[in-house]
Amino acid sequence: MNMISVQSSASCAPVPSISTNRASTSGLMAKGRVFALMAMVGFGLLFAASGAKAGGCAVPFKTGDAPAIPFVSPSGAARQQAEDFGLPISIVGLWHVNFTAEAESGAPIFPPAPFAFGESLKTWHADGTEFENAFKPPAGGNICYGVWKDLGGGSVKLHHFGLIFDSTTGDLTNIFTLDEKDTVARNNQTYSGTFDFKVWPSSFAAVGVGTPIAEVTGTILATRINVD
Repeated sequence: MNMISVQSSASCAPVPSISTNRASTSGLMAKGRVFALMAMVGFGLLFAASGAKAGGCAVPFKTGDAPAIPFVSPSGAARQQAEDFGLPISIVGLWHVNFTAEAESGAPIFPPAPFAFGESLKTWHADGTEFENAFKPPAGGNICYGVWKDLGGGSVKLHHFGLIFDSTTGDLTNIFTLDEKDTVARNNQTYSGTFDFKVWPSSFAAVGVGTPIAEVTGTILATRINVD
């Protein structure tokens, strides 16, 4: 494929539009990789994709298009209050999240691991739903959603979906899933965990069936955003 910078038009996690037929996949693999540079969260990578400009919470953007914000630190007062009064450990609330890729496989659409995979603002709701806004230009949609359950001991499991669009035509090109296992720290102000990001064909019926088009696994670090 010709190496073209993918303009991010997104839904929530990094990837370009990818065809699933054998000829297209072999062509993709023969014509090179996506080069990426991102400040994490904002799933900001500089992608190269063939044929179409793809978007999705998973698609990267050019350096400077969506600058990252400094990692948010929990206030000393909030941290001390949680420790002093033994407040219940809960992931419910608003967080600043950074994702680091540790391994990648499948179609060569990601840079070699390790690399900064994404950055976002994520809200975990008490009803078991989750909402994420990636640090990406919003033109193509940088919002995605998930459902989670409590595993006990401050740990949770998340299953998250997002859509990837062709930024030129607006057509749906791929679906991605993001699965996480996270544990909130005793101070209730940070959490860490692991993620598994997979790219699938555009048919919902094909999601989770067989081998994904591409996959990235890695680690997560998040800091709570407090009112005061």
